[in-house]
Amino acid sequence: MNKVFLALGVSVLSPLALAKPVIATSIKPVSMVVAAIAGDKADIQQIVSSTASPHDFAMRPSDLKKITDADTVVWVGESLERFLEKPLENAGKEASSIEWLALEGMKLHNFAEEHHDDHEKHDDHEKHDDHEKHDDHEHHDEHEGHEGHEGHDHSGIDPHVWLSPDNALVLAKAVTARLVSLDSANADYYKGNLVSFEKGLGAKDAEIRNALNKVNKVPYIVFHDGYSYFEQHYGLQNVGEITVSPERKPGAKKVAEIRHEIEENKVQCVFSEPQFSPAIVKTLLEGSNVKTAPLDPLGSQIKMGTNAYFSFLDSLSGQFLNCLG
Repeated sequence: MNKVFLALGVSVLSPLALAKPVIATSIKPVSMVVAAIAGDKADIQQIVSSTASPHDFAMRPSDLKKITDADTVVWVGESLERFLEKPLENAGKEASSIEWLALEGMKLHNFAEEHHDDHEKHDDHEKHDDHEKHDDHEHHDEHEGHEGHEGHDHSGIDPHVWLSPDNALVLAKAVTARLVSLDSANADYYKGNLVSFEKGLGAKDAEIRNALNKVNKVPYIVFHDGYSYFEQHYGLQNVGEITVSPERKPGAKKVAEIRHEIEENKVQCVFSEPQFSPAIVKTLLEGSNVKTAPLDPLGSQIKMGTNAYFSFLDSLSGQFLNCLG
């Protein structure tokens, strides 16, 4: 009788015991890092479509449900994904979420500092006049001064932190700790995945650095000012951007300035982005021999899996190499 009762008890409890942690992620690069640790032991629900941009994203009821149903929400932060602030607060998920920008150990870049460096590096005193009016902010002040702005704020912290392998490792460690606390039965699995991720990341980083060293003196222009983590990590030669923020189209004056920069700096490539219309790039390059290619900062075509972040780094470095080489 006891054996029957025990068997019935196990059968009743097993669905609960086998339930996977549910992790809601904001954008695909976040999902890539989470997947490296979670493997097949957690359910990842991504909020922003892989083909959409977080810069102009609007929440739908189905997205709100992902937040409500999640054990943890992993996002980059308010300066990139302002649309998540209220939903996280309303769902009572703010305190339990993992905000990448706020994690201890992050190496953050400040937009104002980057452009100050550009003035010295390229001796170009007019290129970023619209940035000089902003005060420099300390790295952890990214939550101040955002009222009244849509998209992300280009006077403070650069939120594109997933483009730094070092920062990816910081998130991987935070995700590991959270999954271990949510699902202690699989703690060794998550910890083992972290060890594999760190080892694989070190090897991939060295491989990419070696490849990009061949083109790190070649000048180029990007679509928008969002690649500094990758560029500084690998020592690449960015001499400008088409638009300060993807949701703003450059005016005639800016177009003329960019054409001047292309000629003056002997630019070899002007990158577009698959999330935005390439029409402005075509207009800029009419009548020139300058190459153009898409540069995908979100890895929209990368297949999800435990090695997705490595594939993303491979893809991004390959896009640079193909146009600069």
